[in-house]
Amino acid sequence: MGWIERMNGMVAYIESHLNDDIDGRELERITAIPLSLLHRMMPVIAGTTLTEYIRRRRLTQAAMELRLSDVKVIDLAIKYGYDSPTAFATAFKRQHGVTPAAARSGSVRVRHYSRLVFTIKVRGEEDMETRIVERDAFVAVGKAIKVNQETKDQIHKFWDACYSDGSDRLMLSTGKPPFLGVCYAMDEKGGFSYMIGLESTTDDIPTDLVTVNIPKSTWAVFDCVGPMPGAMHKTWDRIFTEYMPSEIYEHAGTPDLEVYYEGDVSAEDYHSEVWIPIVKKG
Repeated sequence: MGWIERMNGMVAYIESHLNDDIDGRELERITAIPLSLLHRMMPVIAGTTLTEYIRRRRLTQAAMELRLSDVKVIDLAIKYGYDSPTAFATAFKRQHGVTPAAARSGSVRVRHYSRLVFTIKVRGEEDMETRIVERDAFVAVGKAIKVNQETKDQIHKFWDACYSDGSDRLMLSTGKPPFLGVCYAMDEKGGFSYMIGLESTTDDIPTDLVTVNIPKSTWAVFDCVGPMPGAMHKTWDRIFTEYMPSEIYEHAGTPDLEVYYEGDVSAEDYHSEVWIPIVKKG
């Protein structure tokens, strides 16, 4: 089964469980993608997070039920996983712009979010410079923050903070360039930790720095050329939409690396890389 069929199978499963628990393990089985990675991919390939898509579809279906039946609001709240009618009404109004009572009258419009359909889209108008690299295990040392799909824009500010407060100099006392952006500890809701750091060269780690073990891996390495952070965002987008759906490899489920070499990060010819740990599919 191809990538498109697996993603549409995931949508079919979600649609059949809108008023029931959605099992993350089943999403992994259908898509053959780790749930943490699926959360990261969805904003890129679908324009919305997985959680937000499910919420929108549930509230779309709830609005239809209000108009077509005499179901009680409290019953809809329970059916679609809300703790109370008040919580349901708040979410309903945030999406539709009207209260459940107003929606029931049929005299106002509600926002209908359609079911996702994945199709083949011809991309790759530019070559993706990619190479496969084998690398032994090492330890990364640096500072880290926890982000999710809604707050990951904080990463750019985190880089600025590390340079302004001297954290970069502290890291250089314990490791060797180039600087790394390490995505690790990915959870099943799309959250992950992001470390700014270096490859460690000492066991004497200051208490205000953290370490991450990077296992021996096979890596797909992607060249990234252009000013930060835009060029890096574009490279990640292309990895998720072009490379991963079509290649014979899949993500190994271990930390990802962004590699930042010396140079002017605002320059049009600035060179960096993305390293993705991979294993052969199947």
